Amino acid sequence: MKTLVWTLTTVVIALWSLVAWITHGLVGVAGGLVASNADILPADPMLVEWASWLASAGAGVGEWLVVALWGFVTLVLVALGFVATKLVPRLSSSARA
Repeated sequence: MKTLVWTLTTVVIALWSLVAWITHGLVGVAGGLVASNADILPADPMLVEWASWLASAGAGVGEWLVVALWGFVTLVLVALGFVATKLVPRLSSSARA
């Protein structure tokens, strides 16, 4: 039963990692797209440069936030796996009695 718990935990972590990886990529692409197209704004060139820098910095911060959130959720999932493996023997031994 513990093997099943850890297999399910691994599958959930793999799916979560895929979602986080895709989100990380989308944040990077969207930030780069916004930063490179900041010159579309009909404004002072200094404002356009500032908007481009702000979009680039925001994309960098967003990417790191995705990585931090991925790490936190992965730790929670591993902790839940440990808790589930501790509960499984108690449930199966009480079912036998």
